[in-house]
Amino acid sequence: MSRMKTIAALSAGAFLFVMSLMAGPKIYSPAELWNMLVLGADERARSVIMGLRLPRILMALGVGASLSVSGAVFQAILKNPLADPYLIGVSSGAACGAAAAIVLGLGYFWVAAFSFAGSLGVISAVFLISRRMKIGGSSLILSGVSLGFILSSAVLMIFFLAGPGKVHQAVMWMMGDFSAARYDMLAYMGAFCALLIAFVALYARHLDVISMGDLYAQNLGVTPASVRALFWAAALLASICVSLCGVIGFVGLIIPHAVRKAVGPGHSSLVPWAAAAGGVFLMAADAVGRSVVRPYDVPVGIITGFAGGIFFLLFVARGREYR
Repeated sequence: MSRMKTIAALSAGAFLFVMSLMAGPKIYSPAELWNMLVLGADERARSVIMGLRLPRILMALGVGASLSVSGAVFQAILKNPLADPYLIGVSSGAACGAAAAIVLGLGYFWVAAFSFAGSLGVISAVFLISRRMKIGGSSLILSGVSLGFILSSAVLMIFFLAGPGKVHQAVMWMMGDFSAARYDMLAYMGAFCALLIAFVALYARHLDVISMGDLYAQNLGVTPASVRALFWAAALLASICVSLCGVIGFVGLIIPHAVRKAVGPGHSSLVPWAAAAGGVFLMAADAVGRSVVRPYDVPVGIITGFAGGIFFLLFVARGREYR
């Protein structure tokens, strides 16, 4: 990407960050924001910005970056630009674990723990089922889809046995939400996700080779161990995100695909730009969700669902080569 385009992209990201601080049930003007944050004119409003909105924005940035990088890795491993981090059943396992915890009346920590355990269990099962065949083959996709159907049925069974209030709470979680974002959880999530993203960035050239085909990768010395390591890094990124804020669809699909159009297929550029674009996109989507139906807070998963549907319509309309 050229220097001017880089400056324009960074400026757009900074602008959207400020707009996200302003957006919400109460929309603040730039002057009010300056008076609150710099001059301390309105302490109550400042606590809303710093205590509620800023943690949501930081979590959106981290989750968007993680899902985008996870999607880029799976698209390379599966040799499919329309692959998604949830393709291997991460979301279904997480939803099953979270639904069970919510129905049992457990707190947020246990909901996140059950969700992470469910997603990790599905990843392990998919990995073991497809281990006899090369990761990236049809076994990986079919295993994930099959387990996804099984766990989706398990979630419906939990809903059938639970009370209406618990079902509503579980459904709200499954829509994706940042309302529980707090600074104490951001430090751990940010550190772990940053390490995984850095690991993926170090293996950027491996991803370039893997995306060219299995035979090509073998000839250039990419070992199955490298593919497995990248698989687990991408899967863990998706699992952490889902366990903390629910299922947020399409980010790992549309952002790597869109960034690839702008910076090219090379993963040394694609991975960092996908992380940045994914974070900014999800931050903007959350801001829209907080502002579009005031005073209600629309879950961010609904906003990304609309964006993903529009993306697919445009893709089908313009992608003649895929017809």
